[in-house]
Amino acid sequence: MNSALAGLLAASAVLAFPGPGARRRLETAVLGGPRGPKWRLRLAGAWPTVLSAIALGVLSSVAARSAVLAFLVPFGAWRGYRAWTAHTARLAVERRQTEVIELCVTICSELHAGREAREALHDAASGACPDLAVYLAGPLGTGHDVVTVLRSAAGTPGREALAALAACWQVSEGGAGMTPAIGELADGLRAERAQRRELDAELAGIRTSARLLALLPVVGLVIGSGMGLSPVPMLLHTGIGETCLVLGIAFVLGGVMWMDRIARSAEALS
Repeated sequence: MNSALAGLLAASAVLAFPGPGARRRLETAVLGGPRGPKWRLRLAGAWPTVLSAIALGVLSSVAARSAVLAFLVPFGAWRGYRAWTAHTARLAVERRQTEVIELCVTICSELHAGREAREALHDAASGACPDLAVYLAGPLGTGHDVVTVLRSAAGTPGREALAALAACWQVSEGGAGMTPAIGELADGLRAERAQRRELDAELAGIRTSARLLALLPVVGLVIGSGMGLSPVPMLLHTGIGETCLVLGIAFVLGGVMWMDRIARSAEALS
């Protein structure tokens, strides 16, 4: 059991203390850039984390005298790291979507109050999207076209709605006539957000059930150890045990991934 705990702690160390390259990869996932082929973005800057996971896997294998840990610990650490970065990126996308909604609502409020369109956009961006306000400062201050900047910012995940805002700006040429269009855009974005949250709430039970079922084998190992059956040494130090361990992890991981794929398909259809 101590050997298994050592392997789990090694995996946790990789997830809790990623290398500098892994942090750069996380920033890429969160900030939405730079862009390029998916395989290049996945590998860019991740080598320190990969090497750390492999080293910890080897150390765990030597300490536990089980060759299978040399593969399972790095694999578990990498899967956990991928899940962490994906969750962080998804939170960043949701945050940007909320910022765009606040931007549209604030622009409408400023235009209704009689503010000039460029001033309204500047004040709204400064409050809702400070990083976007930095890119808009130049065009707004010099009187240049802001449509190009908005469309460029729409390429960032979570800010796709800025393309619709740019279209409203272009059609009305930055006049007060775009107030109703931006209001309808804000209402549509809020309706989409409410629909996504409702769907997430419905799918949360399915995902939680799948993960609880995936943890049942661990509960079985704890119960078996408490009964004095020593299942962990059998899984780590015998050939048939190692085979069962690898197959069991593969089946559990396959089930969780299958459930996640079904949930993503439901999200895509909504």
